[in-house]
Amino acid sequence: MTQSLRIAIVSPELHRHGGTERANAELVARLGRCSQLCLFAHHWEPDGTAGICFHRVPVIPWPGLLRFLSFFLAATWQVRRAERQHGAYDAIYSPGPNCRQVQVSSAWFCQARQLELFRSGKHRPPPAHWRDWLKLAHRWSYAAVVSAVEKYFYSRPTLRRVVAQSRLLAGDLRGFYGLAEERIVVAHGGVNAQHFDPAKRQALRDGARRELGIPDGEFVFLFVGNNWLIKGLYHVMQALAAVPQGMLFVVGVEYEPPESWQKLSRSLGVEPRVRYLRRRPDILYYYAAADALVAPSVYDTFPLMPMEAMACGLPVIISRQTGTAEIVSGEECLVISQLDDASELSNAMRRLSEDAELCARLVQRGLALARRRPWDGIYQAISAELLSVAQTRAAQSAHTQ
Repeated sequence: MTQSLRIAIVSPELHRHGGTERANAELVARLGRCSQLCLFAHHWEPDGTAGICFHRVPVIPWPGLLRFLSFFLAATWQVRRAERQHGAYDAIYSPGPNCRQVQVSSAWFCQARQLELFRSGKHRPPPAHWRDWLKLAHRWSYAAVVSAVEKYFYSRPTLRRVVAQSRLLAGDLRGFYGLAEERIVVAHGGVNAQHFDPAKRQALRDGARRELGIPDGEFVFLFVGNNWLIKGLYHVMQALAAVPQGMLFVVGVEYEPPESWQKLSRSLGVEPRVRYLRRRPDILYYYAAADALVAPSVYDTFPLMPMEAMACGLPVIISRQTGTAEIVSGEECLVISQLDDASELSNAMRRLSEDAELCARLVQRGLALARRRPWDGIYQAISAELLSVAQTRAAQSAHTQ
């Protein structure tokens, strides 16, 4: 984007603690290089991006559903008030449905698809405690309500364009919400290969493994994700039972896992080999400690972790049900076709833990792919749509004068 614009960015949070969060932070940092940004967020962790005017949006902090709805309403009001006080923005951007006035949105997920997965009753252990039932009920109600909000949001005529990060997601937006094909632009995500670098990972490796208490020679599979149903943890644990060696490190929000997951690991006989770790902003630390990333998502529009892991020199396992599978040839990582068949995933995990030549080959080709996939594609798609909105607004303003 060469023309400097005054852009409103609406996002509940802006930081680098999770995959989607790092993606949003990366895009905002790039937009900030050439435009004046007004950030409407509840929580912001500055990362050096200059020139951001921050508007803190209050929310009802808990539960998650009220947090989402309260942010949507409060952000809608604050953006309206800011435009009345300081004049209309050239364009308003949001990663998802975060306020009514959004003109350009990037889409990262489809709650209607998640609701369908909940209804299937698959991909998770049965609840084992009232707390598990409570969390499941909240996730179910969250998906049901937010999918209705998404349908409303994507149907609004003020929303000019939606940038979807995969063809998988674009299909869901059309199928579940009736979003017209001409209003969707597909632009795959990328990775910051300067930060996720093999040399940086190697420099951290010895210290990270020592701090985490990993014995010498122990093979560590890394699993990263907050929504364990969507990310496929159920299938990873089942596969681990058929892998004779190796530990599984699970990184996510829930440092103390629900009893249902603990019960599952005990029933499979893998509990001593599973460790749960808190997420941290420097995810490279966990990549450094691990020997392979296992990311066989049940549904994932474009997970960042596989690309980040490849960029810093880790062999990777993904599933066919992800947007990442759209950009790989099959030589950069191992791709699982049938998650319901635990043997396919366990065979892939066993191959990585036993075949050093295979790992080296995947690392080399994965690195090459990651270096060809910076954030330019999705950034250029979003910035082009923002510029188009600004030009249209300027033309309309000139016509009325």
